[in-house]
Amino acid sequence: MRRRLPPAERRRSILDGAAAFFAERGFDGPTRDLAERLGVTQALLYRYFPSKEALIDAVFEAVYADNWDPAWTTALADRGVDLAERLNAFYRAYLGRGSATTARLFMRANLDGLGYAKRYSVPLTDRVLRPVLAELRHAAGLPAPEAVPIDYQEREIAMALHGALVFLSIRKNIYGTPLPDDLAEPIAGIVRLFLPGALAALQRLHGDGATDRLPLLDPASRR
Repeated sequence: MRRRLPPAERRRSILDGAAAFFAERGFDGPTRDLAERLGVTQALLYRYFPSKEALIDAVFEAVYADNWDPAWTTALADRGVDLAERLNAFYRAYLGRGSATTARLFMRANLDGLGYAKRYSVPLTDRVLRPVLAELRHAAGLPAPEAVPIDYQEREIAMALHGALVFLSIRKNIYGTPLPDDLAEPIAGIVRLFLPGALAALQRLHGDGATDRLPLLDPASRR
């Protein structure tokens, strides 16, 4: 007999089970299969979530909340610590919070055309890329973003680092590449390669007479 759970626990149980189900099966499967997998009725699913779309949205909101800690940004801004060390620590924490389910879930969502990359582009810029760029600018001796707004080319520089590091998780959790459980060493290697070129590129963008800077368009339109 299924144990009766308090509503908050039942809701979380459904979200965790649905995340694993969607990561494995994609988002086209019927909710009756999901209910059977979870050992509940469809009626119970719809008691907590009025539609499949609402359930999917709630899954992503929960996953995104679970995979973020504001303390990471605070530590990243501690300029008493070497920038490479701060970036290493930031991304060790960021990637360490994720899981195979998380990586597969986001990959499935975008393959199935659900558009979550666009939806989470603004939070990605605000939570990750903008703070990273603030520290890169400081290391390059350039004005803070509050003084000179970040432009699109700068966002792409930060995205190059972010993409290379997130790809470690994709390789590990989706491709099955035999990477170590602790990604500290590969993260440090990528950061070490990235920093000199990134700082030089930022200095060129901000150099005297630079005319090719593009405005930072609505991040929701960028991937």
